Amino acid sequence: MLWLTILIDFLAIIILLIIARFLNQIVFKLSITDALINKDNHSLGIQISAYLFGTLIIIGSVLAGSGEQNIWITLMWIGIYGVGGILFLNLFSLWGLQIIISKECLKAIKSGNIAAGIVSAGGYISTSLIIAATVAGDSKGTWDSAVIFFFIGQISFIIITFIFRLLTAYNDNEEILKGNMAAALSYAGLMIAVGLIVGHSIEGDFVDYPTSLIAFGKALLVVIALYPIRQWVIQGLLLGGGFTLYGGRLDKEIKEDKNISAGALEASVYIATALLVTRIM
Repeated sequence: MLWLTILIDFLAIIILLIIARFLNQIVFKLSITDALINKDNHSLGIQISAYLFGTLIIIGSVLAGSGEQNIWITLMWIGIYGVGGILFLNLFSLWGLQIIISKECLKAIKSGNIAAGIVSAGGYISTSLIIAATVAGDSKGTWDSAVIFFFIGQISFIIITFIFRLLTAYNDNEEILKGNMAAALSYAGLMIAVGLIVGHSIEGDFVDYPTSLIAFGKALLVVIALYPIRQWVIQGLLLGGGFTLYGGRLDKEIKEDKNISAGALEASVYIATALLVTRIM
């Protein structure tokens, strides 16, 4: 019955959000309420907002795929995939941020570094997109494939992000730990774009590993398009800085001038490009 489905979905959202909040407090080892209300930690506020946003993306994907007629089977799959997805999102807090940025990232967020908060927000959103893709489609009875493709997707996301940031003429991690919000916006936008592409590449019904891995590899080739977009479209066409293969006006605006507008422009174009290519693929 429709009313029963609505009630189950509502209760699932509330319970999973409570679990997500509890786990996040364990990871950061502080009271969220105290940090946001009493200490006014804006960096942590940005991080938590993205974490909860990502949690809702995962919950939405889980609920959309829980179309079983038996209420107990439905609740079982919501519990397995919902709690599992939130646990994997928290793994990003423990290890992903340290790999992508620095071991000092969590400390920087706690100390109020807004740039670190922005980058962590991008990481949470991108990771949640990958997790949501693994629980979308006909994944019932194949939780092992969901776990495997999450790790494949997450490792691909980290490697692609790391390689792509080598193309900047400045050290992204150093700039972020120094509080450079322009660099943080650029970095966060790239991560969300890569998360969209990686998530799209693993989304859908699982057939078998060879077929799914081949499709995954083909879809990832789209990431290559982000490089000319950065150097030629953003820097050359939009900022009027000419067409260069490395460095140029965009890097100067972000590193030296700390131009937040340039960082926001770069981020928005990355995300828009990812949305465009994933819709026409």
